[in-house]
Order: sequence, then C-alpha cells, then structure tokens
Amino acid sequence: MKWERASIDAMLFRIFDFEIRLSPPTRPVYRGGVFILGMALGLRGKILIIATLAALIYLLGPWHGPLLLLLLVGVAMGAGALAGLAYGLLHPLARAGDFGVWLRWALSIYLYLLILAAALPHSPFFVGDPAFHLMAWVFAALGGLGLVLTDDRGASRLSPHQFKTMQNKVLLRAAPLRLWAAMRRKHWKYEARRVALAQEAAARPEAATALRKMLLDLHTDLVQIRRGIGNAHRGSPMPPDDLAELDAWIEQVQRYLEPLQSP
Repeated sequence: MKWERASIDAMLFRIFDFEIRLSPPTRPVYRGGVFILGMALGLRGKILIIATLAALIYLLGPWHGPLLLLLLVGVAMGAGALAGLAYGLLHPLARAGDFGVWLRWALSIYLYLLILAAALPHSPFFVGDPAFHLMAWVFAALGGLGLVLTDDRGASRLSPHQFKTMQNKVLLRAAPLRLWAAMRRKHWKYEARRVALAQEAAARPEAATALRKMLLDLHTDLVQIRRGIGNAHRGSPMPPDDLAELDAWIEQVQRYLEPLQSP
C-alpha cells in the first residue's frame, strides 16, 4: 500500500513538473488546470478520493458514479485553466505590493467559482443569483487574503527556506531521489557561496551570520533527504555511490558548522 501511494504521488509530481517545460506565459494556465490533482496527494488525499467515489457509486451506481467523478474533475480542471489564464493576464497587479497580489488572487478565485457554478451539471448555485456572487466574493477575498498571509516573502512570515521545506514534505515521501538529484546539481553553487561568505566573514560579521544560516539550512535539507531515502519504498533504492556522497556531504557541512556554532 505504501509503495502504491508513493508511485501515485511520484506520477502526480511528474505531471506538476511538466510545467517547467512550458513557456512562461502558458505556465499559469497549466498550473491552474492541474492543481486540483493535488487533492490526491498523500494518504489523506487517497482516502478522500476513495470515499467520494464510494459515495457516488452508492448513490448513482457503479457506472454513473465514476463517470460523474470524472466529469467533476474535468470541469474543475477546465475552470482552473481559465482562472490560471486570468491570473497570468493579471500579472501587472503584483507590482502594487500585497494589495495587488491579494486582488490578483481574489479575482482569479472568483472567476474559478463562477465557471464552476456555470459549468457543473445540476449545480446548487445559480449564476444569476446575487447571493451566489456575494458568497463567491467573500470566499475569494478570504482565500486571497490567506494566500497573501502565507506567502513566504513577508518578513513576519515563514522564511523562504522554511516555506520550501514545508512544501517538500510530501515530495520527500514520494520522490526523495529526485530531490537529491536537484541538490547535486546545485552543489557547486552552495560551495561557491560558502567560500565567498567565508572570505568575507573576517571583515563583515553579518557575512559570518549568513554563512552559519546557509550551512544550517543546507544541513537540514540534506538530512531530510537522507531520511526520505531511508523511508522510501524498496522499488527505487539509491545507488551506493550516491548514498556515500550524500553522507559525506552531510559530514562536511557538519565540519564547516563546528567553528561557527554559538557558544
């Protein structure tokens, strides 16, 4: 069961990663179209899908139940693609600071809800009902506000590293080897930055602080990847040479950190 969940999550992440092969103008459309598939990630996502499918089969039968689920997913993907198109076209709003970012999200979410209400079969919402638009605007405004407040760019919010670490928790369970491959490609960048900060540390105290923080973040990332590989299913073991390289890198970072640790 664990292997099957990991395989499904890995397949979903390959679908999500296809976005980087697209041209920048088309990425919001693709991202909006596939984001609904993220509901299937993790154990709770699988339970949600199975429970929804079981309920539809119970209510509509073994043929119409799955068909309705596919229809709902298709409508949600189409609405997401159109909302993503609007999100991309509203990019200039992001230059207006947090208010512009909030307005961009709110308009996109409202459009998504509007398309869903208009396209879903036997929808309980009527697009011509003013009450629907009021509820949709309230939901869009609160949703946009939540996305702004959880943005990792604000000084009072999660740091970029903490935000990335939080996002990578599911990915570590699904595809730790892919995370390791990405870390290996950036190894030279980390080393170049470490050398540059180490050279400046004697003259600038803030450089020493930045060096220590960079090494702590790097150590956290490497240890998480090591644990993720240790917990991965047996179907994709890490090559011994790569595992030795990862362990050696962790030990090297620990040695770099020893003289920088606070007394």
